Amino acid sequence: MKILLISPFYPWPLDSGGKIRIFNLVKYLACRHQVTLACLNETAVTDFAPLSELCQDVFVVRSRPAMVRDLCAFLAGSLPFNVQKYRCPEFRELLQRLLAAGSFDRVQCEFTLLWGYADILPMDRVLLDAHNIETHIVAQLGRDCRSPAKRLLYRLEESKMSRLERAAWRSARMTLAVSDKERDVIAASTGLPEKVITVPNGVDLERFCFRGDRSRSGGVLLLAGLDYAPNLDSVRFFLTEILPLIRKKDDRLAVHLVGREFQRLDGLNCQTGVESHENVADVLPFFLQAAVLAVPLRHGAGTRIKILEAMAAGLPVVTTAIGCEGLAVRHDEHLLVANSAGEFAAALLKLVDEPKLAADLAARARGLVEEKYSWERIVAGMEKVLYPGNGERDV
Repeated sequence: MKILLISPFYPWPLDSGGKIRIFNLVKYLACRHQVTLACLNETAVTDFAPLSELCQDVFVVRSRPAMVRDLCAFLAGSLPFNVQKYRCPEFRELLQRLLAAGSFDRVQCEFTLLWGYADILPMDRVLLDAHNIETHIVAQLGRDCRSPAKRLLYRLEESKMSRLERAAWRSARMTLAVSDKERDVIAASTGLPEKVITVPNGVDLERFCFRGDRSRSGGVLLLAGLDYAPNLDSVRFFLTEILPLIRKKDDRLAVHLVGREFQRLDGLNCQTGVESHENVADVLPFFLQAAVLAVPLRHGAGTRIKILEAMAAGLPVVTTAIGCEGLAVRHDEHLLVANSAGEFAAALLKLVDEPKLAADLAARARGLVEEKYSWERIVAGMEKVLYPGNGERDV
């Protein structure tokens, strides 16, 4: 089949969950199909490798942020802010040109954030890969916001995003949800359960090879792109509430903060014992060296790829109920779940102080990802439904 896959960003390097998902979908779809990739990106992309080696064609349109323009358009129009900011005349022209010139069998739209282009897409061929239920994230952030003015903006965004998401789920040929829970929410919202399937997030089992010999000297790994509001909140929560409790029991446990946009922390990461690693070329060495991964998320939707990668690599995980939501994991079997600051600090210290417990959790977690979360297996199952051949199902 000929596939046009459109993305709100160029999915390389693999420094965010969204990029990891899109890259792996492209990688395995391209084994048996002709994939054309069209993306927006905030920065210029001069080298399309390795995606140029996988795809038939790659197109990237640079789109710079324009907060004031997008906010004004959001307040005056019907689109959510997080959709409005991805509207770009040059990208619209590119899509129109590609659709007119190419007889694509499927158009795979990554994120509902690109639904501002829905009016030019052939809905009978559009697959919407939702990634998240965006309305849930906005609602959570709005509830916890202390500024009355910002709370009003969040409520307006939530209302607009809710309308747009429901319309997108109804209009697309098929919607892809990352978990059964989100699939059920989408099906109930539209009354069209036949138009939504689960395509979970996965992990590259060869890249994230298992390492079982962990040492407390590897410390705690915090992995977060802080341009994503739930991640910023989680790192603030860790540094201001969880870490002080850890320091009362252990004042030497190292913390490695890996990610991007650290200036948003206003210096919170400049604490003794906290090492900041910004915009690293490869996160894999940190997964292999750390003693435990901390994912203290208090907001979010979708599922966390970094938890799956940690489980594949043999890195024990402590997270919240929201952090592991949508994954087929169980507390005290595959990872530890802790929601309050006190519980979280205690769980982290327990894993670094009890290597046998940590090793047992890690071994069971690796078994789970091998069984359920290999990208190769996930895409193969997705193809049988959405990209059929040899008499398989066509939806």
